[in-house]
Amino acid sequence: MKIFRKTILMFAAAALLFTACDSNSNDDEQKLGDKEGVLLVTFGSSFPDPQITFDNVDKAAKAKFSGEEIRWGFTSDLIINKLRKGNGEGSLAGKVIDNDTPEEALKIMIEEGYSKFAVQSLHVIPGEEFDELLEATEKIEKEKPGVQFSIGVPLLNSDDDIAAVAKIMAAKFANEVAAGPVLFMGHGTPHKADGQYAKLEAELKKIDENFFVGTVEGIGFEAGTTSIGGILTKINAISPKPASVTITPLMSIAGDHANNDMNGRTESSDPEEQSWRERLEADGYTVNCIMKGLGDYSEIREIWLEHLDEAKAK
Repeated sequence: MKIFRKTILMFAAAALLFTACDSNSNDDEQKLGDKEGVLLVTFGSSFPDPQITFDNVDKAAKAKFSGEEIRWGFTSDLIINKLRKGNGEGSLAGKVIDNDTPEEALKIMIEEGYSKFAVQSLHVIPGEEFDELLEATEKIEKEKPGVQFSIGVPLLNSDDDIAAVAKIMAAKFANEVAAGPVLFMGHGTPHKADGQYAKLEAELKKIDENFFVGTVEGIGFEAGTTSIGGILTKINAISPKPASVTITPLMSIAGDHANNDMNGRTESSDPEEQSWRERLEADGYTVNCIMKGLGDYSEIREIWLEHLDEAKAK
C-alpha cells in the first residue's frame, strides 16, 4: 500500500539524516539523484467521473512524454482526507484512495532519486492554487539545495491562451449556442486572476453574443457580474426570449460544483440557495446540461501539455 511505502520512505529519510549528523556532513546536494520526472498538479475531487478525467489527462501526458516518469499531486487537503477515509461520492463511497499532496509526491520522488522536475498546473487560472504551488516548490528548493523545478502555467494564463480556449469551446458548443444561450460555470476567486473569466467571455462573445461566463464565487461574483443572478438579468433581456439554455462547467473536471451548484436539486425556495439549473427553470427556461469538465476535451488537454512542454524546454 502507498501509506506503507510512505512510512518506509520516512524511516529511510530519518536514517539518512542521522547518518549525516553523525558524520558532521550536511552536503544535501551530493545525496540527490539525477533522475528527471514530471508532476501533474490539480485540485482533486471526491466524485467518480473526475477520476476518469484524471486518467484521460494521465494517458495524454504519457503518450506525449513517452517513457518519462509522471506522477500526480492534489492540492485540496479536504478532498485528500475525505478520500483517505473512504468518504467519496457515489461509486467511490467506501473506497480508500491515498492521493499525495504536491509536497508529498515531490519528496517521495526525491527519495527515489529524482532531482529535476517539470511541474504542470492543471488549474484553469493562475490564482491562489497556482500561487500556493509556486510557494511549495520554492520551499522544497530551499530545503533541498540542488533540486530544480520548471513550472507549467495554468490553462488561461495568457491572452493567447484565452483566445485559443474561446475558439475551442465555441466550436464545441456551436450547435447549442445556435439554439440558445450557453452558460459556462467557472469557479471564481478573490485573486486578481478572477479577471481571466471576463476576458474569456469577451473572446467568446466575439464569436457569438450568446456565450456567457459565470462563477460561483470571487470578485466578479461579488460584484454581480458573473453570478447566476447577474447572468439571468442579461439573458432575460434577450429579445425574443430564448426557450432553452445550456449550462456546462468551465472547470477542469465536472465535480462538486458542477453536480451541486450548477446542476443540483436543492428543492430550496430561496434563489440564493438554488442551483443554476433551478434558477433558470424558475425563469421558464428549458435547461440542457453538459456534464463535461475542461479536461474531458482533448484540445484543452493539449494546451496544458503544451505548457508542460514549454516548461520542460526551459
